[in-house]
Parts: sequence; structure tokens; C-alpha cells
Amino acid sequence: MPEQSLTAAQTRVLRFVRGEIRSNGYSPTIREIQSEFGYASPHTAQFHVKNLVEAGVLSRGSGHRGLQLTEPAGLRLMGVVAAGYPIEAIEERDERIDLAGFQDDGHFALRVRGESMIEECIADGDHVIVRKQETCVDGDLVVARIGEEATLKRFYHERQKRRIRLQPANSNMEPIFCRAEDLVIEGVVVGVIRLLGASRVGG
Repeated sequence: MPEQSLTAAQTRVLRFVRGEIRSNGYSPTIREIQSEFGYASPHTAQFHVKNLVEAGVLSRGSGHRGLQLTEPAGLRLMGVVAAGYPIEAIEERDERIDLAGFQDDGHFALRVRGESMIEECIADGDHVIVRKQETCVDGDLVVARIGEEATLKRFYHERQKRRIRLQPANSNMEPIFCRAEDLVIEGVVVGVIRLLGASRVGG
């Protein structure tokens, strides 16, 4: 069940449980959930956990730290982004990257295709971790969508010329120019990873 189908209180409890499991390797107790949210009674925490188990997003094992996540592990790999000329983003629904500290509700991963960012050590086949947001500032490394195509570039707003410049980090390539109204920011890059081993799960 997606988080959109949960109540606000259930979502907060789920995110707390998820964060504790991913940070510590074990789930919080009912008393710790009660303390985190300031509930007057542990029964309130038990009520929310019971509903989350019934919703299928948590399962309950043995012991007072027996809560487990039923959602797939890792960060979702959304598809491919061009480090070059814009290309259509290809959604890859079943592939995930196991990265501690990142969650699907705030981030996603993309595989890089092309060499326009090689002077910033982002190579073809690398993966970028993108924080979901619709705004950015000059100099941010962004995933930008122009129509149905996406590209990975540095963002600059050239106000005097009333245009956006998407700047590559490759001296052999030219920047992309467009109008602000033709551009959608999908997110800002917060990390780059190069998978050398079995870091992916699923797919």
C-alpha cells in the first residue's frame, strides 16, 4: 500500500519505524514509538502499528523489536538521464539500489548515460542520487526535463537574456538554452555512486 493511502499519523509512524530499522538495524519498541510522538498511552502507538500491519506495510515478528518492513529494500532506480543531449527518461520499475540513509519519499536514483559531466567525475554508467524538488539555484546540478526529455546539467538562470542555461562539464560540448517556462526541475543531485559489486537488489 502506498503512503498516500495511509493517514497522516500512520505515515509518521511508518517513517519513524523505517528510519530506525535502516539506521540501527532493528525496529523501535512500542514504548519508543510512544515517546517519539508524545502519546499519552502506549495503546495509541499499538493502534497505529496494528493498522500498519493490517495495511501490509509492516509485519510483526517475535520480540518487542519484531516489527519488519514489507516494502522493497533500497532506493528506486527511476530510469536513465542523459549526460549529453536530452533523452526520454526510461522508467525501470523493478530495479533498486541498496543505499542506507535514502528513502523513496524524498529521493530517487537515475543511471547516467553520456559524458557531458565527465569533468566533474560523473561518467557514463554512474548513478546519481536526486533529491526530489521543483526549485533550484544557480550552480545546482539538476535533473531537468524539457518536454518529455530529461538531462543532467548545471543550472544557470540568465535573467538579462531571459533564458535558462544548462551547462555541461565537458569542454567539447555546448550548453543547452531554453526558456524558463519550457523547463521543469525534477530534482537536485545530492550524490554520485559507481556500482562495482552486487549493490543492486531486485530487477
